[in-house]
Amino acid sequence: MPLSKLAFRPGVNRETTSYGSENGWYNSDLIRFRKGRPEKMGGWETLSGETPRGVARSLHTWAALDGSKYMGVGTHSKLYIEEGGIYNDITPVRTSVTLGSNPFKTGSATSGVVTVTAIAHGAMNGDFVIYSGATATDGITAAQLNTEHEITLVNSNSYTIDTGGSASSGSTAGGGSSVIASYQLNVGLDIEVSGLGFGSGLWGGISSGYTQTTLNDSGGIDASVTSFILTSATGFETAASTISANVALDASALPLASSTAFPSKGTIIIGSEKIRYASNAGNVLGTLTRGTDGTTAAPHSSGAAITFVGLIQIDDELIQYTGKSSNTIDAGVVRGVRGTTAASHSDGANVFEANDFVGWGGASSITTTTKLRLWSQDNWGEDLFFCAIDDAPYYWDKTLGTGARATTFASQTGASDAPTITRKIMLSGTDRHIICFGCNPLNETAQDFLQVRWSDQESPFDWTPSATNTAGGQRISSGSEIIAAKRTRQEILIWTDVNLHAMRFVGAPFTFGFSLLASNTSLIGPNALVSVGDRTFWMDQENFYAYVGRVEVVPCTVLRYVFDDINLEQTRKIFAASNKMFDEIFWFYVSADSTEIDRYVKFNYTENTWDIGTLSRTAWVDSGIHQYPRGAEASNANSVVYQHELGDDNNGTAMTSFIESSDFDIGDGNQFMFIKRLVPDIDITSTTGNSVDYILKTRNFPGDSLTTNSTNSVSSTTQQAFIRARARQAVIRVESSSIDISWTLGDLRLDAKPDGRR
Repeated sequence: MPLSKLAFRPGVNRETTSYGSENGWYNSDLIRFRKGRPEKMGGWETLSGETPRGVARSLHTWAALDGSKYMGVGTHSKLYIEEGGIYNDITPVRTSVTLGSNPFKTGSATSGVVTVTAIAHGAMNGDFVIYSGATATDGITAAQLNTEHEITLVNSNSYTIDTGGSASSGSTAGGGSSVIASYQLNVGLDIEVSGLGFGSGLWGGISSGYTQTTLNDSGGIDASVTSFILTSATGFETAASTISANVALDASALPLASSTAFPSKGTIIIGSEKIRYASNAGNVLGTLTRGTDGTTAAPHSSGAAITFVGLIQIDDELIQYTGKSSNTIDAGVVRGVRGTTAASHSDGANVFEANDFVGWGGASSITTTTKLRLWSQDNWGEDLFFCAIDDAPYYWDKTLGTGARATTFASQTGASDAPTITRKIMLSGTDRHIICFGCNPLNETAQDFLQVRWSDQESPFDWTPSATNTAGGQRISSGSEIIAAKRTRQEILIWTDVNLHAMRFVGAPFTFGFSLLASNTSLIGPNALVSVGDRTFWMDQENFYAYVGRVEVVPCTVLRYVFDDINLEQTRKIFAASNKMFDEIFWFYVSADSTEIDRYVKFNYTENTWDIGTLSRTAWVDSGIHQYPRGAEASNANSVVYQHELGDDNNGTAMTSFIESSDFDIGDGNQFMFIKRLVPDIDITSTTGNSVDYILKTRNFPGDSLTTNSTNSVSSTTQQAFIRARARQAVIRVESSSIDISWTLGDLRLDAKPDGRR
């Protein structure tokens, strides 16, 4: 019987059934398509034996003038600069304070755990602190105290640390009167936290610009209390004003004497009526929903008092308030609002400011997510600047060395009106302006999620606009928040929650011009975008897109497979990564049954092919400054950074790599086929002579499960393999699971003949 050649179409196709995708590929893992042929992906090796603390979400590489090569590593706990495989901690210091006399108290004898008294420390569980000036205490040496420690939160005025020492007698206070505590930037979240939502939106229920703290009431609170203490009430808004004109019963706008202190959206109370508003501009609150939260709409007279109603989420309960005293929420407290139930909450429970919910309405079972610790990094020449999402921008000066910590822009010599909070920061390009997106406007402290500001040209710390410089700012005209921004060769692309905008350098007098590129498009996560050459690719909630001077949908042959398998509570972890060595873009995502990234979908933008696979990476940076791409993987509380496309193995262990075809048959599938021989066509490279497996699977009807008929080991010298298989349909799988092997697949030839009907 003559041999029949099976030539499968390039790329994996999951947009139809396996039988419907006949003569194609249906499944894959750790492979790529090159010149239309599937081949095993390259391997990876660890960069060094060191592991940075926390889950890495950002990698950025650059080189100094002296040839030093650096990589910034942003984790949910810290910010490092890697050089030569060594991770140098440059995490900014949030504040340094002198503690009271003898602030350390040992625990039980032989224990190294110490309780630290620190009034209003502002730390969170898992934060880091460095002490100096401490003296030995009860057998705990000065060296064991005067170093970095991780904090275990007790309450707002004390916490514990583990010194690693051994107390002599226990229950002894000490440390002296000159102890300085330097608290590092509060740690962020390494997982998105679910809560009760009020409607669907890009991010779920809570705006990503929320404030987070913990409950600090000894013993917790029960379901009836109307006053409770937070570790820090900073960022939990309060505001009051008066109405500047009479307001009719059906009015859709509220003119105030001043609305400056009010957030961009939220709830207010006038008399006994509560009113929700969705816009705040020109001292007018607009887009009103009257008589909410069980109140009745009513007319109001000019001069009537208006008070902001804050909304707090603790566990599954929503709580309203109108005032606070220091860190105590104690005015206008209403428990269990908007369909939630008043409940008891333990001391240390997470507390979220929830004023800016996406989509108002009655409480529902829709889950929401809170703020994952994400970073943006860029370099000013050989110096690094960065910010954690919705935090202050920071600067690291290379001349101070990798032992120096980064400091805020506002604290730099000669700084003028530098932003103090921002969502993202980057260098504009050849015109050399530093730009902040979603930052506080000039002369204001509150964050505006649509505000864009830029420094003077070639002056990274001068942000005061004048007739003699190019500093300035612009508020995006549509949407409610900036989600992300990306520098391309000719412009900067800015995504809001609803639109895509372009920001272009136009020179004096406006410096930058802004234009709307596309409506009704956004991002599934702030890092789900990447630029390669003149093209920018991104993933939203339903599709993949490219910008090539215009916005285009990128046809995807695994679209439904990917979007049906995403954990929607962890979408902010999704990120895009380029591998220019092979013209590829990865999107790494969290599958439905996981809480951390465990899968990828990959697109070859030169050959327009897609493939899928399993790989846990939380951050990536392409080759350039360094020879190989680098990817980070979460490992317990730390991260491991790998060099990719290096060797053929998973850091010294075997990679299981495979490609599996769709079903194929003879003719129209009306007859059984009998397969008795296969002739492989595969290029195998292995210094130890390892082989790949050709696995034949069969079934008689599309709804049947596949049955493995035979597994045939194929080496570089294998001519043919003899098998016996009878079925209507068959699938071929090529797989390798040994070390030291790479392969590229050609065409398959089978000795198959009709074998009757049944």
